[in-house]
Amino acid sequence: MFEGVILAVALANPKVIEPPTYTPPRGQASYGLCVALRESEGQPTAVNPTGKYRGKYQFSEELKDGATWMMLDWIKRWHPRPLAYARWLRATPMNQWPENVQDAAFYETLNHEGKWSGKSHWAGGRWKC
Repeated sequence: MFEGVILAVALANPKVIEPPTYTPPRGQASYGLCVALRESEGQPTAVNPTGKYRGKYQFSEELKDGATWMMLDWIKRWHPRPLAYARWLRATPMNQWPENVQDAAFYETLNHEGKWSGKSHWAGGRWKC
C-alpha cells in the first residue's frame, strides 16, 4: 500500500524519484573532475557572475536543454516517466538539478556523437584539463 502511494506521487511529480549515481565512461572521470573544479570549484549550485552558466560544469541554458535529450536513454533506464522528468529538467535551472544528474548531462554531452566528441564545450578556461 505505502509503495503504491510513493509511486503515485512520483508519477505525478517527476522530480520525486532519486536518480541513480551516474558512472562516467572508462578513462573520463579525471577529466570530469578537472572540468568541474575549473568551472565551479566542484559546486553543483554554482552560477557564474553573469548568470548565463550554471551548475557543476557551467552549462548554458541552450546546452542544458540539449543535454536533456542527449541523456534521455539514461533517464529511461530508471525513471517511470522519462519524458516528464526531462521536461522538468528543461524547466529547472541546472544549478538546482541533483548533482548526479548534472554528472550524467556532462558525460552524455561529452560523448553524444562518440567518445570525447563534445569536449570543445569545455575548451579553454583558467587551466586546461
